[in-house]
Order: sequence, then C-alpha cells, then structure tokens
Amino acid sequence: MMKSSPLMGYWLTLLGVLALSPDTLFIRLAGSDPWQISAWRGFLSGFILIGYCYAIGGRQVIRALKAAGSSVILGLIFVTVFSAFGFIYAITHANVTDVLVIVAFAPLISALLSALFLHEQVLLRTWIATAVCGIGLAILLSQPSSAEHWDGWLAAFISALGLAAQFVYMRSRPQTDLTIVVGFGNIISGCIAIGLASSLVLQSTIQLLGILGTSLAIPISFILFAMALRHISAAETSLIMLIESILGSFWVWLFLGELPSLSTLLGGILVLGTLTIYGVLILRDLPKAPAH
Repeated sequence: MMKSSPLMGYWLTLLGVLALSPDTLFIRLAGSDPWQISAWRGFLSGFILIGYCYAIGGRQVIRALKAAGSSVILGLIFVTVFSAFGFIYAITHANVTDVLVIVAFAPLISALLSALFLHEQVLLRTWIATAVCGIGLAILLSQPSSAEHWDGWLAAFISALGLAAQFVYMRSRPQTDLTIVVGFGNIISGCIAIGLASSLVLQSTIQLLGILGTSLAIPISFILFAMALRHISAAETSLIMLIESILGSFWVWLFLGELPSLSTLLGGILVLGTLTIYGVLILRDLPKAPAH
C-alpha cells in the first residue's frame, strides 16, 4: 500500500488545479455551441477516464462496479451528464467569474444533500456558511445584466447541484473507486449532445485546440484529485481547489479580456472567503495523525 504523504497530496491537488484552471478558457475557444463542445468533450474525456481505470485496475474495475450497485451507477451517470451540460452551457452563456463563483458553492450543497440522503449531521457552521454564501450569490445576481444571463446562471446552479450530487454518490461508497462511472457518464453526455449539436465539424485550429484542451483538462485534473485524496482529506482538497475559481477567471481575462463586474467581485469575495473560513474550520476539527 502506498504510504500517505500530506506534502504529496498538496502537490497533486495543486497540479490538478493548474490542469483544471484553463478549462473555462478552452471552452470559450471551442466556440459558442454548447452541444458541439459537449459532444467532443464528453467522448474524449470519457474514453480517457475509462482507459485510465482499466490501465491501473484491470478486472478489478468490473468487480468495483458490481459492488457499487446499479442504483448508484445509474444515479452517478445521471448527475454527471447534467453537471457536464450545465457547466458548458453556463460558460458559453454567462460571465466566467459568475459561473465559477456559483459552482464553488457545490461543497456546501453536498453537505446539505449528505444530511438529506446519507443522514449525516449538518453542523451549525454549515448553515451559517450557506446563509452567508447565499447573501454573496444575491449580490452577484443583483447586477443589472442579470436579465441577460439568467439562463447561464441557471445552468451554473444545475452544474453545482450535479457536482454536489456526484460527491454524495461517491461518499455513499467510500471503499469503491467510481471514476469509471464518471467516464461512462461523460460518454453518454457526448452521445446525447450529438443529437442536439448543429454540427460536429470544427471550423478552425483555435476551435480544435479548445476542444482538445477542455477534453484533457477534465480527466487529468480528476485523476490528480483522486490521487491526492489518498494522501490528504477531502476538506483539504476542497480548500485548495478554491484557487481554481480565481485562476479560471484570470486565464479568461488574460487571453480574452473578460472582466468581472463590481457585483461579481463583491459577491465572489464573500462566497470564496466564507468557503475558505469554512474549510479551515473543518481542518481544525480533523483528528491529528499520530507522530511517527
């Protein structure tokens, strides 16, 4: 068994954040048709994840699927499809920073869903953090352009809800690696998107680079985060992943010149600041590893 190394876990998470952070930029470069992007991204990222699982797990992958149960597999595929569609549609129809701030809300939604479906206790700080983040989201949604981007914001909420549900399904089977199920979910999302896309033909080299970039960013970051969880807690991983919300906006600003509004900045600072404090409080209460 691999020896746990917190430092290795931190580095793997940071690498995962760096791999994931340009995903929003890649989606923008890939064009404006969310179904075309979903079709290519779903197939390519799904096959990469499945290939990785078979490469490291072999026949054990099939045993893991049997152990998970059909209800968990079908449920995880369903929420993976909705989360993927929601995120791509949101990025192509709203300000990137707005979308990333909304999606950052997923860990809190996950805590509430875990209480509802897994009967886990919801601590007072979770309710407080949810309320404060709700205020931050209200500030974000109060900006004058809200009427123009309501569909993109709704898609971002759907993506956050789907991502939170993914966490809950995986948490319900902590001894089973469900990465391959996420891969199947991506492929199914690609199959559905084919029927909705206006065309699958890529018109330029820039569009091709965007498709390849987003198709690689998802499986590479997912694999790195999964490896990191062998060394550090989910709370530590989630805390470091908040950096992605900042970096994702930075890349889009640097290459495409898209700036967040004042309402987005204020709401984003409130949401990300609250989530940071919430994560630190969770880490404080984690049991300390015995000294060797």
